[in-house]
Amino acid sequence: MSATGKTTLVLLPGWVLGPQPLRLLAQAIERRDDTIRVQCAPYPHLKSHRLDEWLDALDARLPDDAWLGGWSMGGMLAAALAERRGRHTPGLITMGAGARVMPSEPPAGSLPPPEAWPALLDQGRHDVWHLGKRLLKTLPRTGTRQSAVELALLGAMDLRQTLRRLTMPQLHLFGEHDMLIPAPTRQVVAEHLSPAGQIQLIPDAGHGFVIDQADQTAQAIVAFMQASGR
Repeated sequence: MSATGKTTLVLLPGWVLGPQPLRLLAQAIERRDDTIRVQCAPYPHLKSHRLDEWLDALDARLPDDAWLGGWSMGGMLAAALAERRGRHTPGLITMGAGARVMPSEPPAGSLPPPEAWPALLDQGRHDVWHLGKRLLKTLPRTGTRQSAVELALLGAMDLRQTLRRLTMPQLHLFGEHDMLIPAPTRQVVAEHLSPAGQIQLIPDAGHGFVIDQADQTAQAIVAFMQASGR
């Protein structure tokens, strides 16, 4: 907690989408607890997909002693940064984030282009079209090179041992019907969690639960942070 009495929670975005889709969630969190200040952080523009270089850049940009959180790729980066910062990270919140995506750097075309990504985020629910349309409105003009760098970073991360080593309070949220992070992927996270971590499902939700179920997600986050003593 800062000298102003506020607790800072940093949220890192998913691949290519930028911080804008997380703002509804940030507002919902702050409405539920006005002692929490949420910062939706953009990614640096790096040419390298090396995880250590990304962590160097994020560590330099993000406030010290903040709770770290993120959605999808952002959750994976938050977990990796939490391990690096150690006791200077009071807690960790991940949303729709696995421990790994694939064992090595993905080949070109292994995931859809950025403009097609929003339509996939809520598969498993009935309102895919509406959520995809909302996301397309906020999709940043991420260059092809930057998208490729982020994709290579995503494919190279393997956080299974990182999760074992984390000692701060952790909440790992998943959509019940997330087809991008299905039950077997969630099980890998569960098998590698330290005793400080816990998993919670958002009912009837796909990968886009941070947007279309922002209030329910905020409720889970605030309750966890409050129970952890911040």
